[in-house]
Amino acid sequence: MEFFATDAAVASLEQALAQGAVLDTLQERLLLAWALRQRDTLRALELAQDVEGLLSATEWHEPQRMAVRGRLSLLRAEAHLLFAEMDEAQLHMNQAGQVFAGLADAAGLADLHWLRHYFAADRGDAGGLKEELRRAIACAGQARDPHRIALLEANLARAEVFGDPMQAERDWGGRLPLSSADMPSMEGAALEDFRGLLAAMSGHYLPSIQAHSKAFELGLRTGQIRRAITLATNLGHTYTKMSDFQTAMEWLRRGLDLARASRWPNLIALCLAHTGEALRRLGQLGDARELLQECLQLQALPPESRTRALALSYLGRTELDSKQGAAALAAFSQLRPLAEASGSGDLLTDASIGLARAALLQGDLLSARQQAEQGLAMAEQQHEPDKEVDLLWALAEVHQAEDQLVQRSPQDSRALSWYQRALQRADGLEAYTPQVRLLDAAAKAAAAQGSFEQAYHWAQRANELRQRSFSEETSRRSSALQVHHQIERARAESEHLRRLAESEAARFQLLRDSHEVLQHLGLIGQEITNELETDRVFNVMERHIHALLDAPCMSVYLLDESGSQLYCAFGMEDGEPFIDPPIPMSSERSLAVRCLKERREYLLNRPSDEGLGEQVPGTSELQSLLFAPLAVGDRVIGVMTIQSPRADAYGERQQVIFRTLCSYIAIALDNAGAYLRVSELQRQLMAQEKLAALGAMVAGVAHELNTPIGNSLLIASTLLGATDEFAQQVEQKVLKRSDWERYADRTRDGLEVINRSMQTAATLVSSFKQVAVDRSSEQRREFALRELCEQCLQTLSLQLRRANVEWQLHIDAQLQLDSYPGALGQALIILFNNAMAHAFEGREAGRIDIGAQALDAERVQLWVQDDGVGMAAEVCERIFEPFFTTKFGRGGSGLGLSIAHNIVTGLLGGRISVHSTPGQGSRFVMELQRVAP
Repeated sequence: MEFFATDAAVASLEQALAQGAVLDTLQERLLLAWALRQRDTLRALELAQDVEGLLSATEWHEPQRMAVRGRLSLLRAEAHLLFAEMDEAQLHMNQAGQVFAGLADAAGLADLHWLRHYFAADRGDAGGLKEELRRAIACAGQARDPHRIALLEANLARAEVFGDPMQAERDWGGRLPLSSADMPSMEGAALEDFRGLLAAMSGHYLPSIQAHSKAFELGLRTGQIRRAITLATNLGHTYTKMSDFQTAMEWLRRGLDLARASRWPNLIALCLAHTGEALRRLGQLGDARELLQECLQLQALPPESRTRALALSYLGRTELDSKQGAAALAAFSQLRPLAEASGSGDLLTDASIGLARAALLQGDLLSARQQAEQGLAMAEQQHEPDKEVDLLWALAEVHQAEDQLVQRSPQDSRALSWYQRALQRADGLEAYTPQVRLLDAAAKAAAAQGSFEQAYHWAQRANELRQRSFSEETSRRSSALQVHHQIERARAESEHLRRLAESEAARFQLLRDSHEVLQHLGLIGQEITNELETDRVFNVMERHIHALLDAPCMSVYLLDESGSQLYCAFGMEDGEPFIDPPIPMSSERSLAVRCLKERREYLLNRPSDEGLGEQVPGTSELQSLLFAPLAVGDRVIGVMTIQSPRADAYGERQQVIFRTLCSYIAIALDNAGAYLRVSELQRQLMAQEKLAALGAMVAGVAHELNTPIGNSLLIASTLLGATDEFAQQVEQKVLKRSDWERYADRTRDGLEVINRSMQTAATLVSSFKQVAVDRSSEQRREFALRELCEQCLQTLSLQLRRANVEWQLHIDAQLQLDSYPGALGQALIILFNNAMAHAFEGREAGRIDIGAQALDAERVQLWVQDDGVGMAAEVCERIFEPFFTTKFGRGGSGLGLSIAHNIVTGLLGGRISVHSTPGQGSRFVMELQRVAP
C-alpha cells in the first residue's frame, strides 16, 4: 500500500469505485480511504466505515482481514490527531499497534511510528519525535521499502535541523540526494522540505524559497496536505524576512485556507501564529495581537504543543514592540515552562530574552539582570551566538538603567563595557551584521563617557548599515520577485507539458470511452430488462439516458390494443413530466406515426425547415430530433424519441447508442405486458401461501398442546394407581394415618399439575381460535397490539426454538388498534418466517426484537428487527417484488414479503419499509393507522 498516493492514482480509484459493484471494489475502497485521509478526512472516514461493514462478507482470510482492520485503526488515529482529539488518536494507535505487531507487519509498524512522530510533534516532544522516526526507519528497513525509508530519513533530517542546523547538515547533507528531480513525488516533497528548511536556518533565503515551493507542489500532488500547510507558513515566514510582505501574506493566506478547509485546529493555529508574526514585522501590532490571541484561544490546540509556544513567543515580541511590559512578561512567563517541557532550546532562550526585556520595561532591574545572565549562559551552552549578542545588549541596557537610577557618573558607568562585549561577539560571527539600534545605543554610551572616537566609529557604522540595509532590502525584494517569476515560469512550463500529455491521452481516452459506453449500455440493458413494471422501466431509462445522450426532452408512444392510435406512455421535458394527447395512426404530419409505419429511424437537426410537426405552445424550441421504433422481433409496439435544443446534437455515435437503448426498452415493455398477464396465477399462489402459513401455525399449536396434555395424562394415570392402592388399604383395614396423609398430598400435587397444564392448553386453544377467527373472517375489531404479537409468537414457538432464535417484545400493553388483527398477524408471521429463513443462515442462533410506539394520535409504528446477516442495497430495493427471492430452487417462492406488503398497504392502509446493512441485521418498519380505513 502506497504511503501517499498521487492525484492520478486517486482518480483511477475513484473511477473504479464508480463503475464496480460494492463488494467487487472493496480493495479500491480501502486504498481510496487511505489516499484521502489528508485530502478529505471526513470522506476517508466514511469509506473506512464502508470497508469495515463489508469486510465480513468477503472471502478473505482472517490475517488479511486483521491487516485491513489495523490499517483502518491507523487511518482513524490520524484523523483524530488532525482534529486534535489526542486521547482518541492514542487509543486507535494502540489498537493498530497490537494488530501490526501480531501480524509482524513491518510496513504497518513503520507507518504507525511515523504517525506517532506527528503525535509527539503536536505535544511538543522533540526527543520523542526523533525516536519515533528512527523506529519507523528501522521498520521500513525490515519491510525493504525504499520509498518509505527515503521519506522517513528526510523527515528525521528535517527534525534534526531544529536542534543543530550545522550538525544536521554534516549528518545528512551528503547522505540525502541534492535534488528531487529523479525521485518520486512523495519522497521528493520530504527531501525538498528538508533542503529548504536547512537553507532558511542558514540564512540562504532564495534557495529555501525555491526548495519549499517545489516541496509544496509535490506535497499537494501526493495528498500530503499537512506538510503543504506547514510549507506555506514557512514560505510566508521566509518572504517576511526578505521584506516581501505581499508575497508573504499570499502564502500565509494559502496555508490558512488549506487548514480551514480541512478543519484541523493545530494547523489553523500554526497559520494564525505565523501570520501574526508577519503582521508584527509589518508594524501592524494591533492586528498581530488579535490574531495571536485567537490562535492561543483555540480550545483544540494542545497546551504543550510547539505551535502554542511559538504563538506565545510572537505575542511576547508584539507586546514588547508595543511597550506593554506586563503583557509581555505574562506571555514569556507562559512560554518558559512549555519550552522546558518540550526541550526546545531555541524557544527557551527566546523566553529568557523576552523576560529580561519585559522586566526592564517595568523597571525591575534585578529580575532583568538575572534573566539576561541566565539566558546568556544558556545561549553559550547551546551555541546560539546571535542570541548571545541580544542578551549582552540586554545586559548593557540593564546596567545603563541602573546607572541612571543611582545617578552614577558617566566615567563610572559599566554599560559601555557590555555594549563593547556585544559588538565584539557580533563582529566575531561570520556573515552576521549587528542591528543599527545596537550601534546607536553603543555610540551614545561611548559619547557619554567621553570616548568620542569610539562613539564616532560606531555611529558611522550605524549610518553605513542603514544605507546597506536599504540596498539589501531592495535587493532582497528584487530577488524575491525574481524567484517568484521563476516559479511562475516553471509552473507555466509544467502546465504546457501537462496539456501536451492530455492531448496525447485524448486519443486513448476516446477508445476507452467507447469501451466504457458499451459496458454502460450492457449494464443499463440488464437493469431495464430485469424490470417487470412499466413505470419502473421508464424510471430506469430516464435515470441513465442523460449519461449517454443529450436528451432534455424524451417521450415514449405505445400502440393501443386496437392499433388505431399511439398514446403517450411516458414524457419528460427539463425534468418535468408531461403526457401528449393520442396520435391517430392516420396522421400524415406525425413523425412518430411515420417512424412506426416505416419501421425506420428519423434524425432531424432543423425540424422547422422540414415542414414537419408543429411547435407545442409553452415548450422549448427544439433543434435536434431523433425517432426510433420499439420493435420486438417482427412486432412494433411503439416509438421513442429524444429531442435537444442544441443543433446537431446527434450524430452516428448517438444514433447507435439510441438504437441499442430502444431495443432494451422494447424488450422490457413487452416483458412488463407479459407480467400483467400472470397476475391471476400470482393470486392463486398467494392463496396457497396463506394456506401453507396456516398449516405451519396449526402444526406449531399442536406441538405446544402435546406437552400440557401429555403431562396431564401422566399425572392422571399416576393418581389412578395411587387411588387403587388406597382403596385396597381401606378394604383390608390396614390404613394408617400416615398413608392417608401421603395419599392426600400426592393427590393435591397431581391435581395442581393437571390444573396448570389444562390452563396452558386452554390458553393456547383460545389464542389459536382467536387467530384462526381473525384470519378466516378478516373482521375488524379493537385489540391490544402486544397481545396480538404474543399470540403470533406462540403459534411459531416450535419453529423459533428449533432455529434457536430468541425474541423479545417492546410494546406497551395499553397500545390499542381498531383494525384487522388477522391480516396484521399474517403479515407479522411472514416477517418472522422470513427472518428464520434468511437472516440467520450460517449461524447457530439469533435474536428478533418486536417493538411499537405511537407516532401521534392517528398513527402507530411497528417494527420487527433481527441481528442477522443483513441485506445488500440492491436486494432491499426489490425485496417486496412478487417472485423475487434469493433462494430460488431452495424452497423460496418470492411471495411472502409481497403478501405482507399488499396486506399492510392495502387492507391496513399503512406503509412498510426495510432498512438493512450487510453484517448488521435488518429492520422492517410498518406505519399503521390506529383506525384502519
